[in-house]
Amino acid sequence: MNLREGLGFAYLTPQEQQAYRVMLRAFSSMATSFDCTQIHHNVDLMKIIQAVLGDNPSIIYFNKTQVQIEESILGKHVFLTGVYPRPQIEKMNMILDTKVNHIISFLKTPSNNENTSLTNIYHFLQKNVAYDKEELQAISKGTSNTPVSHNAYGALINGTAVCDGFSSAFALLAQKLGFECMLVVGHSTYSSGAFTAHAWNIVKVRDIFYHMDVTWDAKKYEEFGEYSYAYFALKDEEISNDHNWDKRTTPVCQYNDFSYYLRNGLYVNDAEQLNQVIKAYGNRQTNVFRMKLSHNVPLPDNAGEYLAQRIINEGARFTGRIQFTYGWNENTRCFFAKIIN
Repeated sequence: MNLREGLGFAYLTPQEQQAYRVMLRAFSSMATSFDCTQIHHNVDLMKIIQAVLGDNPSIIYFNKTQVQIEESILGKHVFLTGVYPRPQIEKMNMILDTKVNHIISFLKTPSNNENTSLTNIYHFLQKNVAYDKEELQAISKGTSNTPVSHNAYGALINGTAVCDGFSSAFALLAQKLGFECMLVVGHSTYSSGAFTAHAWNIVKVRDIFYHMDVTWDAKKYEEFGEYSYAYFALKDEEISNDHNWDKRTTPVCQYNDFSYYLRNGLYVNDAEQLNQVIKAYGNRQTNVFRMKLSHNVPLPDNAGEYLAQRIINEGARFTGRIQFTYGWNENTRCFFAKIIN
């Protein structure tokens, strides 16, 4: 396999980088185990494995949920479980590579516009990959029924994935389009309110870094049947509301100029702008409404209901009584509404 030192490599210590190179060589040869005795004892081996896999999302030949690290008087070794026979690995690699090239030919834009390219990847994954709820239940019990749901193969070939499968697919497609992209491994809360293990992406665009969490937006697509952009191109400050991770291991993301809402005039900074955006929606009379509100906009405790009523009142001025479904994310302060009648 053609593996390389990626974006995550740059944010490791020298000792961790040395361990990264050991593992990169092992994965390149599709090893089933490898000796880590010479790696410094302070290095967190699982952290480095995650960094290598995050930089190289084409690695699919073993079950990454069941990696075993064993220490004895003979040294320290990593054992990979669920390794496929080599002929099957080669076939899977070929199938994945063919699929990726086909997707890229479909997603590529003549103008080489970065925003359009990344948006196309985001749309493709939301539309074509379903969240693997059964695998989520399995891993919550310490097992894995569908290991490929944790990698790009499960997402792009089987069409089902959990968070690390979604983010691996995003990274693989982004890298194929020329972007530097890595996985971030940390914790997040979606709707339950409890933080759980999670993975998402950081992508580099013209020397600026952005967070991308296609998993949570894909779940909104499943719910509403419309693309979601609540976690597209966020800065650290924004995504930290419901994500946490070791910031020493990632580049700083301090801009949100790539945001869908900013680029489409749907980012609201004050009460007057809120009125303007809602009025513009009424004038357009479209079935879907989206906006994102800064923390400068005061809202009541029942923010979602309040905004929904504002939309109902505006829409009724043109079409009479309307019915729609809506969603409000307090963490991202993104509001979505869709007429259903």
